[in-house]
Order: sequence, then C-alpha cells, then structure tokens
Amino acid sequence: MIIITTQCFFPKIGGIESLMTGMAEAMTSAGKEVLVLSDGKKTLDDENKNYKIKRFSGWKPYRRRRKAIYLKKIIANNNIEAIYADSWKSVEYLKQVNVKIVVLAHGTEIPKKYFDKFYAFLNIKKRRIIKSYENCHKIAANSAYTRDLMIASLNISSDKIKIIHPGIDIYEDFISNEDRENVKKIIRDAYPIITTLARVEKRKGHKFVINAISELKSKFPNMLYLVAGKGPYLDEIKKYVRMLKLEKNVIFLGWITEPEKSLVLQSSDLFIMTPIQVGESIEGFGMVFIDAAFHGIASIGTLSGGISDAVIDNKTGLLCEEGNQVSITKNIDKLLSNKELRVKLGKNGKERARSQYSWNAKVSEYLNI
Repeated sequence: MIIITTQCFFPKIGGIESLMTGMAEAMTSAGKEVLVLSDGKKTLDDENKNYKIKRFSGWKPYRRRRKAIYLKKIIANNNIEAIYADSWKSVEYLKQVNVKIVVLAHGTEIPKKYFDKFYAFLNIKKRRIIKSYENCHKIAANSAYTRDLMIASLNISSDKIKIIHPGIDIYEDFISNEDRENVKKIIRDAYPIITTLARVEKRKGHKFVINAISELKSKFPNMLYLVAGKGPYLDEIKKYVRMLKLEKNVIFLGWITEPEKSLVLQSSDLFIMTPIQVGESIEGFGMVFIDAAFHGIASIGTLSGGISDAVIDNKTGLLCEEGNQVSITKNIDKLLSNKELRVKLGKNGKERARSQYSWNAKVSEYLNI
C-alpha cells in the first residue's frame, strides 16, 4: 500500500490540490493500492474513487497530530511501500517510523533568507522544517530553484533532493455544451485573447499585464484579458482597471472549473503570468504554464523563482526580467504581432508538456524515487 498524506486535496481547487489528487489517481492507475489521508470533511464523491480517502477535520494543530497517530497505526498493521506527503507540515509529527517517506517541496514554503546553523537554531519555524526533513528518505523538489534554495537556506544535502516537475491532467473529455456556450458568451468576437490563471495576489504580477494592455490597446483595440482566480488583491486590481478605463478589455472570471479552464485556454492566443518576489513569497515552479502548453498556447513569464523550469525561453515562450514593465509590454507586443512565432512556441510547448508532464509519464518518477 502507498499512503498519501496531504492538507490539500479534491474537491478544493488549487495547484497543490490538483497535484496531490492527480498523484493518487495516477498511482492507482499504475496498479498501486492507495490510501489518502486528507484534511477536510468527508464528501459524497469520496466513495466513488478507486482509492480510499480518510478525512481529518478540526483545529489544525490537533488535526495534524491525530493524522500522525492514525498513520502510525496503519503502518503497524499493514505492509506500507512508501508515504508521500504534500509538504513538511504533513510529516512533522511522523517520527521514528520504519517506512520510506517522500516529501514534496514547492518553493513557497521554504525560507528565502540564507542563515547559518546558529541562526537556524534560534528560529523556531526553520528548526521545525529542518527536523521534518530529517525524517524523510527523499525530498521531491518541483524545480531547480527550489532545490538550490533548500540547499542554501536549509543546508540540506543535494543527495537527498530529487527534482520532479509536477504532473498534470487535462479535462477536455468532460466539457459540456453548457460550458462551451458560457465561455463563448464571455469571449464574443474578441481578438487577441490573453489569459492569466492564478490566485489574485500582488506577487502574481497582474498589474504588469494590465499596464501593457493600456499601452497596446490602440494597436489591438479588440484585445481581451481574461483573469481567472480570486484572492486578496482582486478588489485593488478591479479598481486599477476602472481607473485606466479598461473595463471592455479586462474580464474577471473568478474561480472556474477544470473544463472551463480548458475551454478558456483553447480560446486564448497567449498565456501570461509575470510574478515578482514579495517578501519571502515567490513562484516555486508555475504549473499553469504547463497547463497552457498542454493546450498549445505560448506563454510569457518572468525570470522569477522556478519559472524558467516551466517556460523554456524562446522555445515554449518568452521570459522577461522580473518587474520590468518595458520588457513585459515589449514581449506581449512581439508575440501578439507575430502569429507564426506564437504558434511555433505553442506547438513546442504542447509537445513538451504532453510527452513529459502527463501523469502517465510522470507517475514513474514519483514511484522510482
């Protein structure tokens, strides 16, 4: 049996949720017996899965301890091949167990400030992270950036870290006619269409795209920017759009379903997300770029965090200097003005995504670790 312990899982929406749910389904399809220990309340759909799900609710510190106690009982009474955890928090209380533990690292949860061993001793959170990783057999880092950050910031041996880019699923087979009509009504006769799929927070860089649209709308009067997602920065971004009088060029979609996401990407001419580092928060990889590539859409990103692992500059998209408005606007104009280049980058990205990032190809990397 393989156990997946995670705070983030279906039906919640998000990058980690999609990753951990996809992992459970892929490992089951690969012939493994899988038990998922997840946070949250039991859902009606839990019984319809080909794997077992045990949910844990309640106050977070108590919930994590309960999960660890339950997990130790399962280990004592079953033949467990391995444990896969979504982050260090899911194994913090899992000590002295005779089972190999693989912990995923995403970059955002790793301290960004370099420090020596003495400073680490004084810092409670960093000590907790280091202690949690000491219990692990391997760490699966989602990018070279995350690996290098862990080595420099946490003094973890490179031998313990394996880079595994996340797997991804697409939901083209589950698109309904109603979904198609809804997206068609939103898009109308707009061209070109630019899309960002991300939590709406400052570090995701939505304002850079909006500024570019303000500069380029005279050249592309019917251009449309679709913003899918919610977050703490949403109201400010909406006010900014109104201030620039771009209401006809920017539409906020809120959270959208996986089928709707596929339809939006299919209808897009360009995907863009231009993150910056805000405090210690930074993009660890950028799975949405692979999602866009799956649909044959070229991307524009920034040289921030692990994005250069997700977007291959001048092959699957273009990378801009982090926070450089001139570079971002120039590259958007370049790809919108050059359909041949845009299509070529999208085709390259699609070939790469479907050969390297589908769960059929990716699950063996996680199992072989």
